[in-house]
Amino acid sequence: MITEVEEDGGAAFPGDEVVRALLTAIATLEDLVSVGSDSNFALSTLEGIAHELGGMDAAEGRRFVAALERVAVAEPDRAAWIRGLPVALGPDC
Repeated sequence: MITEVEEDGGAAFPGDEVVRALLTAIATLEDLVSVGSDSNFALSTLEGIAHELGGMDAAEGRRFVAALERVAVAEPDRAAWIRGLPVALGPDC
């Protein structure tokens, strides 16, 4: 269900804001893993996110991947990274 139209003319779907927020958190945690100072904490948090996402049933998983795709289309500079997240987060996701 489309609830509104974004400024760029694209459709805004309920929950896409949550997906964008999650992507921001994941990107920040990935940066922390590579920096090293808080890498264990960041890696543990990423594993927790993957575990929680892995608890989705098949329909929820499809909706999540569809939301990722909508965000990827809206953010072409990060599209490849966004589309690769389900695989990158591992088998639990």
